[in-house]
Amino acid sequence: MESGYSLADIAAATGNNNRNGDGMWGDWIWIIVLFLFAGGGWGNGFGGNGANGAGLQGLATRADINEGFALNGIENGIRGIQQGICDSTYALNNTITSGFNGVDRSLCQMGYQLQDCCCQTQRAIDGVNYNLATQSCDTRNTIQNATRDLLDNNNSNTRAILDFLTQDKISSLQAENQTLRFQASQTAQNGFIDAVGNTIVAQLRQPQPVPSYTVPAPYPYASNCGCGCNNGCGC
Repeated sequence: MESGYSLADIAAATGNNNRNGDGMWGDWIWIIVLFLFAGGGWGNGFGGNGANGAGLQGLATRADINEGFALNGIENGIRGIQQGICDSTYALNNTITSGFNGVDRSLCQMGYQLQDCCCQTQRAIDGVNYNLATQSCDTRNTIQNATRDLLDNNNSNTRAILDFLTQDKISSLQAENQTLRFQASQTAQNGFIDAVGNTIVAQLRQPQPVPSYTVPAPYPYASNCGCGCNNGCGC
C-alpha cells in the first residue's frame, strides 16, 4: 500500500526550498520525512511493498509535517533568543569590562595623583623645615653676634673706666710723692743751711769768759708782785 505522499507533496510541504530552508532545517528536514515514509521499502513497505505500510501512514500526516515545521520555527526562535541573550551578555560583559577598565584607569590615575600630591607636600614640608632651620641658624648667629658686641662694648667701657681710675690714682700718687720728696728736700736743705749758718756764726763769734761758779748780781732787786717796801705796785 502506498503512503499517499509523493515527492511533489513533500516539495510543496517544504516550500520547494523557496524559504532558503527556514534556517538550518531546510536542507535536511525533508530527508527525515522521506525516511519516515520509507518504512515499507525493502520488505518494510518502501514503494507500497511493505507489509506494515498501512500501519505507518499515521506517522507522517500533513498536520505532523506542519507541526514539525512549527516546532522548527519555535526552536529557531528560541535559538535566536539564545543568540540574542548571548550577544547581549557578551556586549554587557564587554561594557562591564570596559567600565571596570575605565574605573581601574581612574583609580590608577587617582593613586598616581595622590602619590604625586603627597610627594609634593613632603617636598614642600622639607622646604619649610629647611627654611626654618636656616632662619633659626641665622637668628642664633645674629643673637650671638649682638651679645658678643654688647659684651665687648661693656668690657671696653669697663677697661676705659679702670684705666682712667688707675691713671688718676697713679697721678695722685705721683703728685703726693713729688710733694713728699719736695718737703724732704726742703727739710734737708733747711737743715743744711742752718748747720752752715751755725758754723759760720760759731766761727765769727768771739770767745767769752765763762765763770767757774755763779756770781750774784751786785745790785739788789725787788719783786713787783709782792706787798711791802720797794713794791712797784705801790702797796
